[in-house]
Amino acid sequence: MDCSEIKLRSIAIGAFLILATTTIPILLFINIIPFAGIVLSGAVAAWYYIVMCQVKLSPSEAFVFSAVTGMAGSVLSAAAQFFLVEFFDFYPGKKTAVALLENSRTGSPENDSIIDQMLETLDTPLEMSIPVFITAVVIRTIFFAPAAGLGGVLTVWWLKRQARKK
Repeated sequence: MDCSEIKLRSIAIGAFLILATTTIPILLFINIIPFAGIVLSGAVAAWYYIVMCQVKLSPSEAFVFSAVTGMAGSVLSAAAQFFLVEFFDFYPGKKTAVALLENSRTGSPENDSIIDQMLETLDTPLEMSIPVFITAVVIRTIFFAPAAGLGGVLTVWWLKRQARKK
C-alpha cells in the first residue's frame, strides 16, 4: 500500500472516530471536555499516517492534514444526524440533555421555569431539511476542523518528544 492510500485511510479512520464520538450516545461523554473526541480523532489520524508512511510532518502540515479529517468527520456527522432525525426521529444527545436538565432543578421557581422551557424546546418534533443539513455541515466544519487540526499538532509534538527521549 502506498502513502496516498494510507493518507486516505487515516483520514477515513479519523472521520469515523468523529462520527462515533458525536453520534453514539455512550461515546458522547468523551466530548464532555469540549471537543475532546474531535481532537483525539485528529490526533489518531495524524499518528496513523505518520507511523504507517514514516513521514515527517511539520506542525502546520499536521494541522492541515488533521483539519481535513475534521472536515470529513463533520460531513459524516451531519449526514448521520440527518439520517437519524429523518428516519428514526432520534437526535443524538437529546436524552443526555434531558437528564442533565432534570438533575439541575434546584427548587427555585425562576430556575425551574427556565428548565421547563428548555425541556419543552427539546420535546418539539424534529425536522431536518436540506438547508438545515448544509448549515449543520458548515457549522460543524467551522468547529471540528480546527479542533482536529489541534490533535494533529499535538501528535507531532508528542512524536518529536518521544524521538528526543530515545
